[in-house]
Amino acid sequence: MKIIKYILLLFSIAQLIILIGGCSETSTFPNYENIIFPETNVKFTDQVLPFLRYNCAYAGCHSGYSRAGGVVLDDYFEIMLNPGLVIPSNPDGSILVQILENRLPHLTYFYRGSITPNQIHGVRQWIKEGALLN
Repeated sequence: MKIIKYILLLFSIAQLIILIGGCSETSTFPNYENIIFPETNVKFTDQVLPFLRYNCAYAGCHSGYSRAGGVVLDDYFEIMLNPGLVIPSNPDGSILVQILENRLPHLTYFYRGSITPNQIHGVRQWIKEGALLN
């Protein structure tokens, strides 16, 4: 019984060390304000997801907790479960692109000042490239 308690204690200490090390100031977090999309080979995890999290999927809007309008934009599978939101290889038919390009109204006000033409084109390009989980 003492061995099990000792193992659990060691496991807890190891988790704490990993947690503290992961929160150090040298950790690399993306600078969401300066997300720049490449012209091609757009990555969901490197560009699209950070862009969506910074501009759309925060508390009170389209996060997994808030689910404004039933839409979640901080998880690939949730995004793909919404019919028409993202149609792989069809950016013009995708509701997400239509909203970003002001071709469809967004029911609530959101700040567009931080969204750049490069980012809109990048989301469009990601969808054109098949909207992959990459």
